[in-house]
Amino acid sequence: IKRISLLAAALARQISADRGATETIMFRDGMLTEAAASNVWVVHEGALLGPPKSEHVLEGIRVELLRELCEEEGIAYNLRPIPEAEVFAADELLLSSATKEVLAVTTLDGEGVGHGALRGKPGPVYAKLHEAYQRAKAAQSI
Repeated sequence: IKRISLLAAALARQISADRGATETIMFRDGMLTEAAASNVWVVHEGALLGPPKSEHVLEGIRVELLRELCEEEGIAYNLRPIPEAEVFAADELLLSSATKEVLAVTTLDGEGVGHGALRGKPGPVYAKLHEAYQRAKAAQSI
């Protein structure tokens, strides 16, 4: 269990599920925190960005693994505060958790994520990280 009180996250997730969404991405004071049961990642200009661990963001079980996979794949990785507007303008959005592994977010609030021909589709950073994750899993290192 990620936190002592899961009620707010559980309620938010149920509201999203009732609307056909897989997950709920949450913000606090205009900044990205996490999803109801996952970490959220923003891809901007080929770099993977995530909010730093704080009293509002708990480090998920796969955060360190994603950092390692980014290093192996030559993907820039940075934990920093991420404004809500940057999430909605992302090139790609990803989720990570022990159960979801690495998952591309293709729609956010009913709009396709990304730009141009890749709008609403999994992007190249997701493809690299998903493949690397599967290799690590097959090698039994996770």
